[in-house]
Amino acid sequence: MKKIIIICLIFLFSSSCGYEPLISKNKNFSFKIIDLGGNNKINYIVKNRLKIYEEKNNNNYNLEIIDSKIRKIVASMDTKGNPKTYRLTIKLNINLKQNSNLIGKDKEFLSSSNYNTMSSKFELKKYEENLIKNLTEKILDNLILYMQNL
Repeated sequence: MKKIIIICLIFLFSSSCGYEPLISKNKNFSFKIIDLGGNNKINYIVKNRLKIYEEKNNNNYNLEIIDSKIRKIVASMDTKGNPKTYRLTIKLNINLKQNSNLIGKDKEFLSSSNYNTMSSKFELKKYEENLIKNLTEKILDNLILYMQNL
């Protein structure tokens, strides 16, 4: 009986808390992607993720991806000189135009992560591809928040 009361109280408080996600599907902007420059992997993820914000008739903004880069560097080495950890950085430069007028300067979004090396090169490659996707999704969340606040 005590568990049922606790569950009901948790449900009551959580359903009326007024929670609203930061990145909502209710969009108050739309855009058209006019140019994609840079890395093809990143551009593919950006294009697919931002399709829901693209409207055919009412485009408030023109989004131009000036450059997208993936940079992988060795962060640390062991005593033999073999890589121990890597740093993966993803950079996305964009321009936003409204009716062919530039809105501010180029905006740059960065996301990076450190990770350890693995004995299997195949597993390391799969992990890096997953990390690229996750970091790009993080950048796109920041891009959508930026565009919602314009």
